[in-house]
Amino acid sequence: MLKKIFAAAAIFLLFIGLPAYALADAKPIEIYINGQKVDSDVPPVIVNDRTLAPVRVISENLGAQVAWDNTNRLVKVATASKNITLKIDDKKAVVDGQEITLDAPATIVNDRTLVPLRFLSESLGADVTWDNDQRRVVINSGKTKITGFSYEVVDGKPAVVIMGDGPLNYSEVNTDIEGKFAIDVEANLGTKENVFDVDSEFLDKAIAGEISVDPPTARIVLNLKSAASPKISSSSDKKNLYLTFDTVLKDVTAKKDDGDLKVNIEAADSCTINYFLLSNPDRLVLDIKNIKLGEKTSVDTPDNDFVENIRLGQFSDDTVRVVFDLKKDAAYQVSQNSSDISVVFSKIDTITNIEVTNQGGVAFIDIDADGKINYEFTEGKNKKKFKLTAYNAGLGEDLANSGTINVNNGVIDRIEFSKIKDGNASNLEITFYAASYSTGQLLSNSPSSLIRLEMYPSQTAAEGLLTGKKIVVDPGHGGSECGALANGVQEKDINLGIGLKLAKVLEDNGAEVYMTRDDDTYVGLYERANMANDLNADLFISIHSNATTGSTPSGTETLYYPTAEKKLLAQAVQKALISAINLNNRGIVERPGLVVTRETKMPSVLVEVGFMTNPNDFALLMDDSFRQRAAEGICQGIIDYFSQKTD
Repeated sequence: MLKKIFAAAAIFLLFIGLPAYALADAKPIEIYINGQKVDSDVPPVIVNDRTLAPVRVISENLGAQVAWDNTNRLVKVATASKNITLKIDDKKAVVDGQEITLDAPATIVNDRTLVPLRFLSESLGADVTWDNDQRRVVINSGKTKITGFSYEVVDGKPAVVIMGDGPLNYSEVNTDIEGKFAIDVEANLGTKENVFDVDSEFLDKAIAGEISVDPPTARIVLNLKSAASPKISSSSDKKNLYLTFDTVLKDVTAKKDDGDLKVNIEAADSCTINYFLLSNPDRLVLDIKNIKLGEKTSVDTPDNDFVENIRLGQFSDDTVRVVFDLKKDAAYQVSQNSSDISVVFSKIDTITNIEVTNQGGVAFIDIDADGKINYEFTEGKNKKKFKLTAYNAGLGEDLANSGTINVNNGVIDRIEFSKIKDGNASNLEITFYAASYSTGQLLSNSPSSLIRLEMYPSQTAAEGLLTGKKIVVDPGHGGSECGALANGVQEKDINLGIGLKLAKVLEDNGAEVYMTRDDDTYVGLYERANMANDLNADLFISIHSNATTGSTPSGTETLYYPTAEKKLLAQAVQKALISAINLNNRGIVERPGLVVTRETKMPSVLVEVGFMTNPNDFALLMDDSFRQRAAEGICQGIIDYFSQKTD
């Protein structure tokens, strides 16, 4: 009995010896300062019904500096107008030379100095409230300060920027003075430079001044050059104010100059342009961003050979669109010098006729033009699409009306035309679609008014598609991770057998092959993906064998992470592999959770070649010739994938 009493007394003494914060509610106390949550590596604690918080976190968020005197175990907090000194484990504190007795002393927890939160915050001029339901301390300094005052470009627009150390509330001021714009901001002015000359199209000068201390108020005055007033907006945290000006389209003029048509566009300030061609009917479209339509809403277009009409409109809130309705193909040159934009239209040479003849399996193409044209001939990566780019050239009326020439001569399926934008001209792109892998070459020299070329089928055209491609082959599992198990065979061994054969086939086709493992070694999933990323590989192919609880499921499937490019690779590999091994086609499967396909930055797939748990699939997976066919099928899928990629 005596032993039990002694034990109970010991436990009681143990509990009463613990500090109050050790028995506090398990939910940590939150601190919000000026509406923002403040985090600390040491949370606040409650001691004798008083909240203690890290001194540095609170002080610096209220604009004070903290210093530590290790010799005397003193913490000192200072602002421009306040000095506070606290001693560790001492209830005495000194504020501006005056001694104050605290309810709880400063203390050290986990190498962090904690001080009475309410005392510190109120000494620094802040209000403190306690939200018991949320276990949250709310501190409001109540004195926001303007810390920055500048003239910048924000989202492409000139703006006066006012920055604060807290949310900036404002109100517009009715000045009744022409050329003046003003707002009052509820904050002290804490900037050194409070006047700056701008001399822009809109603004002459910006001035900031403090007009009231209690309540703190700063007035921002803008001396405007035009009647346009700025728009006022705030950042998401309301700590920044933006007085933004819209650039205005001032004038658009068009005139003939020695057969050319010259159009000059004048904006009130610098702006960004983008231009492109549209068809049916043919138009050149010029978008001028970060600008508003001014008084100029129409353009007098002189009689010319190129442009029927020039139209202006406010395309979106910050974009003016200028549309040139074209009479026919024309050379055009767009240039910009700050706020001045120039568009010049001039005569263009045209392609008038295309004739295709077939001799002994070779297609000869003759292209006639009404002037000497500069051109360039390129072949696509898949050797089935060829392009002739005719610079500063257009289409004759007959060809323009046809749109597409269907050839179907066994070498060329069809010929298509498209206009493409260039910085200085309207160029013409002629695309030749071959019936099979082909070779093409020019028989004439640029520039010329007669362009000649030949195309013919090539059995070796597919060769070279993998040359220099970095491909990572990843035999799944390995080492201590055996994967599926069936009939005493471990999946890791089947995967490695197919993976080694795939590496050899890829190397024979010119690829630069890397294997995540080439023996029975364990490699982590993230390590496999990181290896491919570090190599900056072109493709990542993971080899696996499927398994399930029953013996019925059979076939091949290819898994991929849901991106367009990885899906394209999965489709190509699945199609070619099924063709090679003739197993049940289970299709491609979107699988977002697979590490090796999700974490790889390049196109990647995971191939489930067959089911180890299906007797027929298992027998094939154990057959060396089947593994070779599987490797060749995957390789063909990779070749097909690259053959789809165009220049």
